[in-house]
Amino acid sequence: MDRAALGSRLKEARLAKKLTQTEVVGNFITRNMLSQIESGTATPSIKTLTYLAEVLDLPVEQLIGAEEPGDLALLQEVKQALRAEEYEKVLEKAEQLPDGLSDERAALLAQANLRLGERCANSGELPRAVELIGKALEHADTGVYANETIRARALLMMGELAQSLQGYYQRYGKQ
Repeated sequence: MDRAALGSRLKEARLAKKLTQTEVVGNFITRNMLSQIESGTATPSIKTLTYLAEVLDLPVEQLIGAEEPGDLALLQEVKQALRAEEYEKVLEKAEQLPDGLSDERAALLAQANLRLGERCANSGELPRAVELIGKALEHADTGVYANETIRARALLMMGELAQSLQGYYQRYGKQ
């Protein structure tokens, strides 16, 4: 989600309704937080976005710039697949998320690639594990949800895979 574009859409919607920031925030968030969201310096949670959309009487998709009403449903489907440990499905469906949800897409792909890479490593599919862990590293550094924990786990896993592959090739070369 592009923070600047989200903030701009939010502010435009608020001004179109002739509401002040104080009127919009109520007791849910602070006026300062709304100001930061509108200026693009803060990223709201989905819960906060949902609240703001309700107050402004707009679909959340319009605020986040989703291209179609089904985009949030697709995002929820991908998140559910991640919770259900259906990592292949996450990889397939997350690629369908629109550019307006690019940060969410990167976060989901980082998680799914890491977990699927770990699964492949544990089952001995080392080349595929290396590929997946590499993709997890790429996505872990992307967007507002960049995740140092995933990055650290992926780097650790990459080191373990390198050792495993070294041992494999040493054994293979001696035969």
